[in-house]
Amino acid sequence: MVTRAPRGPARGERRAAQPRALAAAAALALAGCASGASPAPLARPLTVQVPMLRQIPCPAATLADPPLPIAQLKPDSPPADTMRAYAAAIAILKGAVRERDAMLAGCAGDAPAAHFPAETVR
Repeated sequence: MVTRAPRGPARGERRAAQPRALAAAAALALAGCASGASPAPLARPLTVQVPMLRQIPCPAATLADPPLPIAQLKPDSPPADTMRAYAAAIAILKGAVRERDAMLAGCAGDAPAAHFPAETVR
């Protein structure tokens, strides 16, 4: 009679050995990762200086609304008068815009925007 030599652990023993080996491999992997971990970075306060642009208001005169010829139209005004009133209103409004622009340009020329020292922002 020929007898065979056992090749390895029996079936029941092999199943029990696999979870142990897997747990040992996981423990080694975790230990390896934990040993090489660097300490958490320290939080440092950071100071940033930002220059702030502040406008110095110009004491500009207030402009009154110009009287427009459209306000004098009546419901029974002829179409030609309506067209003339609208054309005149456009010319008056363009003049008011030029006056406003001239006033703002004069104000900007007198007092440019002032640059103040940088403020500390945290």
